[in-house]
Amino acid sequence: MRQYKNLLFSSLVLIEVLSLTTIWSTAPELFMSQLAFVIVGTIAIYLLSKSDIFLLPSLGKTFYIVSIILLVLTVFIGKNVRGSVRWIDLGFFNLQTSEIIKPLLAIYYSSYLAKLKKIDWKQLLVFLGITFIPVTLVAMQPDLGSALTLIFLPLALLAFSGQLWKLLILGTIFTALVLPIESKLLKPYQRQRLETFINPYSDPQGAGYNVIQATIAVGSGKIIGKGVKLGTQSHLNFLPERHTDFIYASFVEEFGLVGSLVLFLAYIAIFQSCIHGVKRLRDNQQVLLSLSIFSLFFFQFVVNVGMNLGIMPVTGITLPLFSYGGSSLLSFAILAGLLARQLDQITPFEI
Repeated sequence: MRQYKNLLFSSLVLIEVLSLTTIWSTAPELFMSQLAFVIVGTIAIYLLSKSDIFLLPSLGKTFYIVSIILLVLTVFIGKNVRGSVRWIDLGFFNLQTSEIIKPLLAIYYSSYLAKLKKIDWKQLLVFLGITFIPVTLVAMQPDLGSALTLIFLPLALLAFSGQLWKLLILGTIFTALVLPIESKLLKPYQRQRLETFINPYSDPQGAGYNVIQATIAVGSGKIIGKGVKLGTQSHLNFLPERHTDFIYASFVEEFGLVGSLVLFLAYIAIFQSCIHGVKRLRDNQQVLLSLSIFSLFFFQFVVNVGMNLGIMPVTGITLPLFSYGGSSLLSFAILAGLLARQLDQITPFEI
């Protein structure tokens, strides 16, 4: 409905304004590039909000194939940055493939499950096999954060589709098989992150440094914050990745609890718009797509804020539409545009 669409757009604008303000404050040299990303993202939202998204399910399989091709290309021609191969250099832009495939897979997974009248064990295992391929390719980059997001998305759809008990059985079996060999599956730095999550002060100058500095920044913001460009943790370079993974800590240090509550309300409005779509849309594929959009926004929001507060392990997951980065912003802009178009399909008679 119109009021939900207006609420969605208002929330998106507020998030972007606060994001740009934080980046201008903490990493001013990146402000213009992020502004360009925001403009491109805004255009994408507008175009998708006016498009016929009901044609997208027929392209679902194509989107999946494109996603796999992009991930495979990253293996062979990807750009190596600090030991990770996650980006394809397009000359004018570094495309992070693990980010851009999220809306493509959301469309495919929702259209795939919508076609199934009943999900038996065979269909469930086939679907999980399909989702396993992109997760594995992303984990190989390595990009644990995006891999976890791509695991959460199909699991959320299956749980919503009434397959929770089957997932619990499979999860128990998987855990029993993986626990004996988990030391071989995790890279040393990933294991270190899990250990320092339990006790970051066990290595305060090493693996626990990021979490400690982030929690100090959040706490020092108090009620109203220190003010724009007055955050000591970020401006004195104590806080690492202050414009990407830990941008929330940078923001709260300067805007305090009040600013954090405003930001939370903006995200809650997006969640509410997704839930409204789940409740009111009649087409099953569109319902599942709304749920996919909700799952991606909600999971990354919770995990990113959680790791900034020190209550979740550091995984490198971005804060949707807020962290610096063109690929992540464009990915969630596409999702927001799809959601805006869905809200247009709900008539007052469906309330």
